[in-house]
Amino acid sequence: MNLKAIIAGALVMVAACATPAGAWTQIGARDVRDRTDRDVIVVEGPRQFERIKLCVYRNPVHFYDVDVFYRNGGHQDVSVRARINPGECTRVIDLNGDDRNITRVALVYEETSFRRR
Repeated sequence: MNLKAIIAGALVMVAACATPAGAWTQIGARDVRDRTDRDVIVVEGPRQFERIKLCVYRNPVHFYDVDVFYRNGGHQDVSVRARINPGECTRVIDLNGDDRNITRVALVYEETSFRRR
């Protein structure tokens, strides 16, 4: 499932990989405003992944909290808490457990461009 966003500020893309040597698949994208914001990217259908990464385009984004929720009710708090520059991605984040069927990814972040006060 590919979601498209109109880019006004920064754009955050969540990509996931199903196999160790496999290609990355975009599972969602969000437009980031010039303020702290919360977004949830819902993943449709049964889709298991082994790892995810967050990529940033247009302007830098500071991530405060990233949570991955699984279909079995499990949850993983991912420690990103970093500023990611445009054109860069976070480190590859390995997902815990055997049943890594993602239902949603919750993000708390803000754009950190130079035009902020």
